[in-house]
Amino acid sequence: MMQAQTAQPSPGKPPNSNLDALIHAEQIDMLHRQSPISMIGNMTGALVLAGVFIGERPLWLIAGWVACMTALQASRLVLYARYRKRGFVQSNIRRATVMWVTGAGVTGVVWGATALLFFISGQHVYQAVLTVLVFGITASAIPLIGSYIPSFYMFVFPALLPFIARNVFEGTAPHLVLSMIEAAVMVGFASFAHNYNRMLIESLRNRLEKQALADRLAAQNVDLEQARVAAEQADRSKTQFFAAASHDLRQPLHAMGLFAAALTQKVRDPEVTGVVSSINASVQALEALFNELLDISKIDSGAIKPNLAHFALEEVFARLQTEFAAEAAAKGLRLSVSGGQHIVSSDPVLLERIIRNLVSNAIRYTPAGEVTVTAAPADGVVRIEVRDTGIGIREEDQQRIFEEFFQLANPGRTSSKGLGLGLSIVQRLCGLLGYAVRLTSEYGKGSVFGFDVPPGAARVERRDAADAVVPVQADLGGKLIVVIDDEPAIVEGMKVLLSGWGADVLGSATGNDVVAAVHEAGRMPDLLIVDHQLGAGENGIEVAQRIRQALDPEIPAMLVTGSITPDLAERARAMGLEFLLKPVIADDLRRHIGAVLKLDPSHR
Repeated sequence: MMQAQTAQPSPGKPPNSNLDALIHAEQIDMLHRQSPISMIGNMTGALVLAGVFIGERPLWLIAGWVACMTALQASRLVLYARYRKRGFVQSNIRRATVMWVTGAGVTGVVWGATALLFFISGQHVYQAVLTVLVFGITASAIPLIGSYIPSFYMFVFPALLPFIARNVFEGTAPHLVLSMIEAAVMVGFASFAHNYNRMLIESLRNRLEKQALADRLAAQNVDLEQARVAAEQADRSKTQFFAAASHDLRQPLHAMGLFAAALTQKVRDPEVTGVVSSINASVQALEALFNELLDISKIDSGAIKPNLAHFALEEVFARLQTEFAAEAAAKGLRLSVSGGQHIVSSDPVLLERIIRNLVSNAIRYTPAGEVTVTAAPADGVVRIEVRDTGIGIREEDQQRIFEEFFQLANPGRTSSKGLGLGLSIVQRLCGLLGYAVRLTSEYGKGSVFGFDVPPGAARVERRDAADAVVPVQADLGGKLIVVIDDEPAIVEGMKVLLSGWGADVLGSATGNDVVAAVHEAGRMPDLLIVDHQLGAGENGIEVAQRIRQALDPEIPAMLVTGSITPDLAERARAMGLEFLLKPVIADDLRRHIGAVLKLDPSHR
């Protein structure tokens, strides 16, 4: 929050006369508070770039560019230190705004200059690494500087437009395709940032209005309980924009993944194929980053409801062992998991998410030694613990680590790529399930996180390996698939991808022209793939049902959406539609299509 309070309305003035100024001040305050994360991200990206291009570009050029970035971030560090020391009042908000926006613009120019300085013609691997790095830096800037939209625009356009222009300048077909992909992603980023900013302003307006109401009630000694309820409502409003923005965020990510997968089919150069695979991995990493933000929103808004079941911990522990074994081995850590034979009564998905976050956190902050996951009976419960030999946590920080966006102020913590949400999600999920999180830690020696789960009584049926589902890579040759999505980039990406798998594709933005197009094609579609939010008050479930009624009620259908509306998956499946949440990785999409169409598993 702002350190200075002189911007608050004075007694006797209308409560909303200064509201816009207060909202603006809050936006600039958010920019300054998130400066350290922004500076660390820019400097980390600069060092990665320098390491990649040493030997490929003159040392003086690399050193000069890094020096420019360092000097720029150092100047912003001075501004941040001044802000921490003195804060700011309404009288100097304008100056603070101009200085911050100018700094963001110059940073964007410095990143955009890499398209001229480090874009090596004919070296596709280095081109791709540079592009993924700069676009990744830009994506991570959305939650950091999107709170004030001029700041984001001043950064994103100077950073990304040079890459689009450079690929157009190269003139080859792959470069022209990449320029179109980059343009679509840039527009997607701008759209999401705009919606993020709009929802944030609405959230701030609600909070400030309710705070003004609470102040007046307190001053008049009127029902303090009403003020508490108003404050709680204002606090919940900060989570609403994450859920509302989910659809807008997932759309460009989904489109980017489709184009990358389609590009994989068309490019045969092994080096370029590997780079495209890296782009897919980057999309998944970016999805995971924003999923953490959205998880906070869903938990706080009550959208997540526990689904209790009796199950053995064995499968959960086996998945965690497989998932984290490589990461632990890469750091030279020993990962030990035991106690999977115990049966518990819990929500298996939420419980696995809790343990996964604890294990990920332990590995990230353990430079040497081991990470141990155990489950053992104790006093009528099953006690689950995640123990590490990491850096430990000072006593004064042991409560703060569960706060949103909090990271300990030491090199081991600030070098993390996360946003500091993992333990906050753990605490929320444990609260949702009725568990109390325990923490025991000795600074410099390690930590133990634990919680107790009720025991289960049901017997667990084991599946033989022979019964395991073999992923189907469907052969779609001769299939007619209808794709309905109001995003032209997604329709185009699906056409290219599905055509590469042998399918014939009809695309539509609304579904209104599908019946006529099917009659013109002279055959019935084998599958409908529809988005949920299609505009004009319609949704994908309604459109799919209308098309089925007009053509054939038995046509298989899939709902592929970025919406996280509660119970949407259940409603879709109740109407006979398979449900997938964007972004969908190409291999997963192909497997689900094969399952829906009941294709022969031998088709690879």
